[in-house]
Amino acid sequence: MIHIDHTRLLVKISRLYYEDDLTQHQIADRLRLSRQKVQRLLHQAKENGIVQIGIRPIMGIFSDLEKSLETRYGLREAVVVTTSDYDSYPTVAREVGAAAAEYLLRVIRSKDRIVISWGESLLGMVNAVSYGPKMNLEGVSVIQGLGGLGDPNHEAHGAELTRRLAKALDAEAILLPAQGVAGSRSARNAMVKDRYVAHALEKAREASMAVMGLGAPRPDSILVQEGRIVQWAELEALMKAGAIGDINLRYFDAHGRAVASELDERVIGLTLGEIKRIGHVVGVAGGSAKLRAIRGALEGKLIDVLVTDHVTAQNLLKKEGSS
Repeated sequence: MIHIDHTRLLVKISRLYYEDDLTQHQIADRLRLSRQKVQRLLHQAKENGIVQIGIRPIMGIFSDLEKSLETRYGLREAVVVTTSDYDSYPTVAREVGAAAAEYLLRVIRSKDRIVISWGESLLGMVNAVSYGPKMNLEGVSVIQGLGGLGDPNHEAHGAELTRRLAKALDAEAILLPAQGVAGSRSARNAMVKDRYVAHALEKAREASMAVMGLGAPRPDSILVQEGRIVQWAELEALMKAGAIGDINLRYFDAHGRAVASELDERVIGLTLGEIKRIGHVVGVAGGSAKLRAIRGALEGKLIDVLVTDHVTAQNLLKKEGSS
């Protein structure tokens, strides 16, 4: 069963209040907590000895790294966890996914509308949430933000993740009943006119929070391995045009700017602009293969919260090219 690490939260709130001079109201707004809970946690931090003359660092909690990332990239919040194998994508995805679950369970509120993408990191998050504590929430909905990619029975498929997260949160699931990449632009335009597809996309645009995996063009990705979704030649063309990563299969360059392509015109899902307008976008990614993509998303202000591993965090604070 997942355990929400309140020590991490106590340290973060203490720093914001005692070192950054934020008011309890500002902290509550930033971390999506009630002011009463912030007040109670500050009191608990004192009782636990975290707040003394200064703030006592806790082993295994990367509060300094988190604060540096927040300052460097203007993030609302950074969540950094230990990785046991920085170069193993499945391992990092599982570890940062569990941290994303902890974050989600901390900030979620009744009536939240959460749009999610797909991928291994979000699978790690959903797996952890499924074993987490039951939340006493009302009126929550989970929305599929990108059409299906590959085998709909695959556990990392967007519809499956949406259904499972909604069940774990006792929330409504709003599915996007279309493939993620249409065969042509005209086929895509026809599909988005379907009333069920249009309804899901409209609900996704109205979301109060987006939880998105960050992808990188790789020949070993699910997209390419499936063989029927995206051809490696298409990704190579995108890379030549400057693409280094994607959110919701929307590719961007090193500055976080959208990269136009024929593929982009066939995607059925939220665009980068629509995701950015949601206002509380959580990016979940880590590992060596995702470093440039994460940096690009941060430089372009495409995400408001980053959940990542400690090695990625350290590299993000170095000058590009020195990591």
